[in-house]
Amino acid sequence: MNRTMKACVLGCIVMVLTIIAFADEIPIGFISYDVNIPRSVATFDISNQTGPNASVFPDMTFPVTTPVNLSGLSLTVDLSNGSVLSFGPSYFTLGLDGLSFNGGTIPIGGSNPQPDKAILSGTFSPTTITLNDGSTKTIDMSFSATILPSSPPNLADGDFALINASTTTSTVPEPNFGELFGVGVLVLSLYRGFKSKGIFQKLRTGWQSSAAALGLIVTCLVAATPASAATFTVKLNTATAPSTGVAGVGFVNVTGTGFPTGHGSLPPGKATLKFALSCGGSSVATANPQSIITIIGSADRMHVLLPATLLTKNYFVSVSGTTSDGTTYAGSNCSEVAVTHTTAALAACVPTSSLGIIAPVKGPAAVKALVPNASWRTSTTGIQVVQLETGGGPVVTPVSLTTPNPVNSCAGNPATGEGVCVANNTDVYHLSTTNAVTTLTSGANATTSFSGGECENCGVAVNALTNQAVIAMGHSATPDLSGTALQTLNLATNTFGTPRELANHVSEDISIDPTRGFVLSPNEGSNYAIAEINSTTGAFTGEFGNLVSGAGEFDSAAEDCTTGIALAAIEFTSNVYLADLTRATFTAGSPAGTWTAPEAIIGLNTIGIPSFAAGTSGITVAPGTSHLATVTGEFGGSTFAVLKLPSTSGSGTPALVDYAATCITGFNAGFDPHTVSAYTSPNNGKAYTVFANSPPPSELIVADMAAILALPRDAGTNTVTGDTGTGSCLDPAGTIGKTVLSTVLTH
Repeated sequence: MNRTMKACVLGCIVMVLTIIAFADEIPIGFISYDVNIPRSVATFDISNQTGPNASVFPDMTFPVTTPVNLSGLSLTVDLSNGSVLSFGPSYFTLGLDGLSFNGGTIPIGGSNPQPDKAILSGTFSPTTITLNDGSTKTIDMSFSATILPSSPPNLADGDFALINASTTTSTVPEPNFGELFGVGVLVLSLYRGFKSKGIFQKLRTGWQSSAAALGLIVTCLVAATPASAATFTVKLNTATAPSTGVAGVGFVNVTGTGFPTGHGSLPPGKATLKFALSCGGSSVATANPQSIITIIGSADRMHVLLPATLLTKNYFVSVSGTTSDGTTYAGSNCSEVAVTHTTAALAACVPTSSLGIIAPVKGPAAVKALVPNASWRTSTTGIQVVQLETGGGPVVTPVSLTTPNPVNSCAGNPATGEGVCVANNTDVYHLSTTNAVTTLTSGANATTSFSGGECENCGVAVNALTNQAVIAMGHSATPDLSGTALQTLNLATNTFGTPRELANHVSEDISIDPTRGFVLSPNEGSNYAIAEINSTTGAFTGEFGNLVSGAGEFDSAAEDCTTGIALAAIEFTSNVYLADLTRATFTAGSPAGTWTAPEAIIGLNTIGIPSFAAGTSGITVAPGTSHLATVTGEFGGSTFAVLKLPSTSGSGTPALVDYAATCITGFNAGFDPHTVSAYTSPNNGKAYTVFANSPPPSELIVADMAAILALPRDAGTNTVTGDTGTGSCLDPAGTIGKTVLSTVLTH
C-alpha cells in the first residue's frame, strides 16, 4: 500500500473512533432549497430517507429501514429584506413515496426578496426504529434542521440541512473501550490486506448512533482500494423531490445512495438520466443533470431539467454514469415523477380578458370557461359556464348563471377551481366550484374610459399564489392621479384590500405574474406600467412606468411567466411589443418610478387575408411550457395570429421565433375587454386559445395553437393556407379547419 492510502486509512481510524465515541444522531433525511424554475419559483422539499429510501447494508449512509413519518411540520424562512415567512403543515404536500414532502411555491423572481435561512421542525413517528444492520434504536420524538447559505448571503439551489434523530436508549449495548479498540484493529487490518470478509458484521457491535461512522469507514475503504472494473449499484429514492414538475422549464432532484466514493468526482456531463413510462421500460427521453451535490456519505442529489418532450404523465427515472476516474455506476431501481405542463401559479398568468378559464394543472380533469354576456358597451346580464374538456368525466351542457348587472370579464383560479367576475358597475361575483354565486361590492367609485368603452369595474385577474383576485377599476382619490386603481380581493375570505390609486392609467387588460410580483398594465398612452405586488401577502408595494417612444396605444398585456417575456398588443397597428423582464431595471420615483428592459416592437403581416380589426388588440399566452401566444383584433373581424415566443430569456433583444396568421370563416370577434384567452390542457398538455364572438356570445371556438403554427402557409408569407386555398380562412367545418378548431358553444 502506498503512503497516500496508508495516510487515508490512518486518518479514518482517528475520525471513526472520535465519531463512534461522541455521536448520538441518526440521519433520517434532509430538507433542501430547490429552485424549480430559475428566476421564478423555488420550494423547500423534504426527502425522507427511511423505509424504501434507506441505504442497502453495508452502506449506512441512511440506515433506517423503518418508515418514519414526519408530522407537525413548521417552517420559518428568513428573507433578504429582513422579513420572515412562517409556514405550517399545509405548506407541504405528501410526495409520491408517501413519506417525503413537496414544499409550496415561493416566488424568487423579479424584485422578490430571496431566502437566506430556513428552519424546519417537527416530530417523528414511530420512535423505535430498525437499522439496515438489524439493530434497533429508540429516538427522540422532536427534531429541528437549519439550512444556511453555502455562499452567503442568500440560499442557492441545493443548499440543505440533514434531518437527524437523536437517540435515547438502545437495544444495542454502548461500546466500551475494548470495542472501540476492536474497531481500530479492524480498520488497521484493512490496510494490511483487506482480508476480513465479515468486517461489517463485526462493526455492527461498535455502532453507537451515527451513520457517519460506518460511512467514513466505507469511504476510506473505497479510497484506499485501487479502482476496479466493477459497476457500483445505486439505490434511488422511489420518487424525485419534488415529485412533480413542469416539462421543459421545471427542475426536479433525483437522489440515491451507493454512488461511488473515493473515485474522483461525479461530473454531470458523465451522468445520464433516462425517462420511461415504466421502470426498466424503453426510454422516451434522456437528460444530463445540471448539477450533482453530495448530501452525506454515498448519497448524492442530481438536479435535472425535465425534458420538454415529456407528456402530462408519470415517468420513471433511471440513472447511469461514470466518475472522473472512470468508475461506472448504475441504478438498481427508478424514481417516479409526475410531469405536468403548467402549475397553478403559471396557469394564472393570463390577462384580464373577457373570458375566464378554469383549467386544473393535473389531469384527467374537466376544463371550463366563464363567458360574460356583456362588454363595456353592452348590457346583457348573466354568465355562461361552458365545458371545454370533460377530462373523462360526464359531458356537461352550458350553464347560464343570472346576475343583476351586466358582466364584462371573468377569471378562474386553477388552484381552487373557483371563479370571479366583475360587472360594469361595482358588482363582483364570486363563483364557487359548484357555480354558486356570491355578490360583493368593490371599492370602485368612478367611471373610467377606454377607446372601447367605459366601466367602474373594468377587469379582473387571479393571483393563484395568494388566492387573490386583482380588480382594475375607475377610482378617484385625493390627490387624484390617473382616475384608476387596482384592488385586491381575498377569495378565501371575500374581503377587499384598500384600492391602490395608480399614477398611470390602468390597462384595458392587466396581467399578473405571481412569481415575480408584477401586475402588468400597458395603457393607451404608450406607457407600459408595472405595479409591484408582494407575492406572499398580496399587498401593493410600488408602481413603475416605461414610456415607450413611438409605440402607439397599448391595448392589453400578457406574459410568458416561465421566461419573463412580457407582451402587449398595440391597437390600430399590426404590431406587438416584447420586453425581457428578467433584465428589467427599476428606478424609484414619486408618485411612480420608471423601469427599462431590452425591448422590441415587431410588425406582423396578414398578406392574403384581412388585417386585424382595430389592429392588434387582445393578446394572451398559454400558461406553461409551450411558449405560444395569440393576438387578435376586436369589434368584428376574425383574423388572429399564433406567436412562437423564445424558450429562454436573459440575453439579446427579445424576438419572435415564428408566427402564423389566419382567420376563421363566419366569425366576428367580440368587444372590449377582449374575448380571447388561453390555457394548457391538463389532459394532453397541449396549448389552446379560446375565442368568443360578439356579445352576448353565441359561439365559442377552441384552437390548437401548435397545430395552427404547423399548418402549410401561402408561399413567401406567414399566412396559413386556408380551407379554400391561398388567401382564405380556416373553416371550423372544413378539411383543414376542423383539425385545428372546435366549436364548443352554438346557439
